[in-house]
Amino acid sequence: MSETPNPQDPASQDPASQDPASQDPASEASASAIPCDRFRLPADPDRRAGTWEAHLASIYAVTVARDADLSAGIGLTTYNFGSVLLGSVSAPAQRLERNARMIARQGVDHILLQFYTVGQSKVENGRRAAAVKPWQLVVFDMAQPVVTEAEAVCATNIMLPRAHLADHIATIEGLHGQSLDYGGTPVRRLFHTFLSGLASCAEGLSAHEARHLSLSAAHLCNACFQPDEGAARASDRLTSIAIRRFIEAELGSEALDAPAILARFGLSRSNLYRVFEADGGVAAYIRERRLLRAMRLLTAPGGKPRVSAVAYATGFSSESAFSRAFHRRFGVLPRETGLSAALSGMGREAQPALVSWMKALAA
Repeated sequence: MSETPNPQDPASQDPASQDPASQDPASEASASAIPCDRFRLPADPDRRAGTWEAHLASIYAVTVARDADLSAGIGLTTYNFGSVLLGSVSAPAQRLERNARMIARQGVDHILLQFYTVGQSKVENGRRAAAVKPWQLVVFDMAQPVVTEAEAVCATNIMLPRAHLADHIATIEGLHGQSLDYGGTPVRRLFHTFLSGLASCAEGLSAHEARHLSLSAAHLCNACFQPDEGAARASDRLTSIAIRRFIEAELGSEALDAPAILARFGLSRSNLYRVFEADGGVAAYIRERRLLRAMRLLTAPGGKPRVSAVAYATGFSSESAFSRAFHRRFGVLPRETGLSAALSGMGREAQPALVSWMKALAA
């Protein structure tokens, strides 16, 4: 039986976090088929906290702790594999927040996994708080609010479109903000080792290799969450996945509701309630999926669509009903989502690489 790695042993830590290039703020990414975004630590100590906060500002509201050590070792390296974003982070002690307005302006529907190797944090998702320690991973649903209070942390990150996971993991939304052991769990430890190795080799890969390896990463990710965190029984899990696929396919239909699902799958109301109990019921789940699709349509590149067109395309009976539901969920009106570039002081063409990559991330 293999031993759980020691988080205090540098030799056992994430290879990407030990890569000298990722720690050198002046280093340049080598010519590669894989686009790379690398944070560069300013030489001026007085600018370090502000520069770090600004680098992440389009994704999180960040406040570096007053007593944070900013002397060296801070870095964020992200590789764009097209269907996943992968990299490593060495972050100072800080507070990070994603609120409903930020989520609405970004228009992304992805899942972020962070594998901690050094440091601890407390993650609050509005319903519960979870402690995250070395050799644990934390799941973030980027469409849900969250607050993280962290000490200095080193971690390996992977971001995937929800569709990579939702077809296989029935309750991925319910894992938001949860911490899970990976150091002593063979398949999760294997996944972390794979991701760390992939990050350390990314700049030497061809586009063909990267495409297949990113698909492997998605498959390994699915293996990490079944069936432990899925529905209690295999039959419930498979039924839940089938219903969620049906809902995604029918979001544009105003006729999509609980009776339609009962008729399609031959379920009793009690069984349908059990499948969606963790989501607040099937009606709440359908509304959430409609609103998230609407958010993506409103923030997609290529021009802002009419609010009424988005309302009807996502199954709402009227523009007014859609606007009220959207405002309750995100704290902004649908017509205000187009203000994201103005609010951040930049046009779409000047958006940071990380934001552009997140929005373009494809399943």
